[in-house]
Amino acid sequence: MNSRKPKPPAVVRALGSIIFTLIVWVWMLTRPAGAFHDQGGMAITFIYFPATFGVWLYCCLTSVLFLVRRTKGGTEAEGAQGPAVGWRTLGLIVLGLLLSVGTLAIA
Repeated sequence: MNSRKPKPPAVVRALGSIIFTLIVWVWMLTRPAGAFHDQGGMAITFIYFPATFGVWLYCCLTSVLFLVRRTKGGTEAEGAQGPAVGWRTLGLIVLGLLLSVGTLAIA
């Protein structure tokens, strides 16, 4: 039998935002030297940052909705996960925001 508990959907969404941002960072950091020189900085500002911020915003909103549903009488399985899930999710949401904004300074 598998004794692992499934991760709450709010935590999974918050982690999805972080993972997406880190994938964008890895892609940006593996470009050849000088790839973001001159007009490349505009690509970061107008394409990569809005993409990471948009994914963060979507994941943040859905995570918060899952947390609200959990506190307003969700299923027993969601309620049994404890109050630490809410704080952990909010911490991951803040980390995702910091990483997303950090995209502007990565290159």
